[in-house]
Amino acid sequence: MLASTYISLRFNTLWVLVLFALAGFQNLIAQEEALITTVIDTTGILIGEEIKYTVTAEVDQTATVVFPEGQTFSPLEVIESYNIDTAFAKSKMTLVKKYGLTQFDSGSYKIPRQRILVGGKPFETDSFRIEVNNVILDTINQGLYDIKPTIDIPKNYGRLLLRILMWVIPIALAIGLFLYWLLRRHKRKQEEERYIPPFEQALAALQELDESNLIENSQYKVYYTTLTDALRKYYDEKVYDRALESTTDELIERLQAEKESGHIDFSNETIKQLQDVFKRADLVKFARITPPEGKALADRIAVEQIVKQTKEVLPEPTEEELMRDEMYRAAIERRRKRKLWLSGAGGILGILILALGIGIAVKGFSEVKDFVLGNATRELAEGQWITSEYGVPTMVVSSPKALERQNLLPEGAEDTGQLTVFNWSTLPFAVNASITQAQLPSEEEVNLEQIVNNNLQNIEALGIRLDIVKNDPYTTPNGAEGLKTFGSGSFKPPKAKKAFDIEYASLIFQAGNIIQQFTIVWSEEDLYAKQIAERMMNSIELQAAKNETK
Repeated sequence: MLASTYISLRFNTLWVLVLFALAGFQNLIAQEEALITTVIDTTGILIGEEIKYTVTAEVDQTATVVFPEGQTFSPLEVIESYNIDTAFAKSKMTLVKKYGLTQFDSGSYKIPRQRILVGGKPFETDSFRIEVNNVILDTINQGLYDIKPTIDIPKNYGRLLLRILMWVIPIALAIGLFLYWLLRRHKRKQEEERYIPPFEQALAALQELDESNLIENSQYKVYYTTLTDALRKYYDEKVYDRALESTTDELIERLQAEKESGHIDFSNETIKQLQDVFKRADLVKFARITPPEGKALADRIAVEQIVKQTKEVLPEPTEEELMRDEMYRAAIERRRKRKLWLSGAGGILGILILALGIGIAVKGFSEVKDFVLGNATRELAEGQWITSEYGVPTMVVSSPKALERQNLLPEGAEDTGQLTVFNWSTLPFAVNASITQAQLPSEEEVNLEQIVNNNLQNIEALGIRLDIVKNDPYTTPNGAEGLKTFGSGSFKPPKAKKAFDIEYASLIFQAGNIIQQFTIVWSEEDLYAKQIAERMMNSIELQAAKNETK
């Protein structure tokens, strides 16, 4: 029995030694496969100065090397991660990776060991101790300066310019072309319809008749119609206002009555000559009789003489007639201008309606509505954002507008710095974001569940009804872990007529005895409010709560 136990113990001891030997052999192989060295360019800096941290890895050319990324050098901050330099020598390659580190608080700090993976195998670098010293201010020989004024960040007009190019310019061009065409047509019609005295109109009509080829083409009906109409129009305005509607006999009787009344001193020869021309015109127009050769031209000359003789015997117009004629022409001009304005307004309205229809068909109703009516939330979501730091330790958040510090203390109370609140909200309500930082007594135990319940009570105290509440772990893009409380509900602002369906999210982070909390509430119906909320949450970065000191 003792012999058996001794043999077993010797075997186990031998096996352990073999394992240790294998482990040492594997470690030796790993050391031969990769040689990792680290160096820093200085062990003492002033606040904000850069430390160059260099990692050199000499490995096999087939090996894959993964260097640290992100804020793994905490409590120091990585302000620059430089590109990797690579050099080859036979079967080996040398990789040099540099980091720019700094710290903005004075003290003694330790750069922690960094983990580097070579072919999946981890290697740890050395740690370093550095001193960060305050900048000594010479307030005796060096004068002090006032605080510089704030600088307004120039607005980004890129989206506005794009809208102008896509919408305003084409619509303005279409309206401009339409107005140009409308004014040109109005001017042309105005020239065509400008007032010409009846006597001149009659002579002009006879002149046009001379230039026609109606007699050569034996179009006597058209010829005599034009000839008698020229005379009738003249008489309609100057002698008898129903001359265009009257038959030949009625017109002759009217002229005879004017002569007998002494109102117009027509000669018997003029009336006889007029009667002959009109009777012959009636025969040509209605009986289709062809006039003797040369008679048509003779009638043309006779009509011109009748017009001239009539002008000579017509009495001079009275002042009342002249006034009435002027008022008539003014009324015609006003009606013409009113028609021009109505046509212009109707055309512009038609172009705008057409543009809206095309815009809705191409871009959709929401895009057109936002462009025409404006959308403040969309302007915030797609506008220029700012990235700011809040509280100590710092919470970095990107937002459309900077969150403003809120003074929650009663007047005269001393600010101990144990509770800090920042807030930003849109008016009218679409998004409300707040950052709260509380420093608890060091001996007090932190209960995150109690903090979550208190947070929900604070949200409900604002008039928000919470219907759904969920809790999930949450990790920021830079690796800070926290708790996310989120859900939906409804909210009715004090002066609003109806309640909003809302969504909310609250991110809680613990760093020692410091609780940092980001809470955001947004309208469920507003697509761009949701985009703002998600972008703000995804931008959150946290710094270390306390720096490691000696």
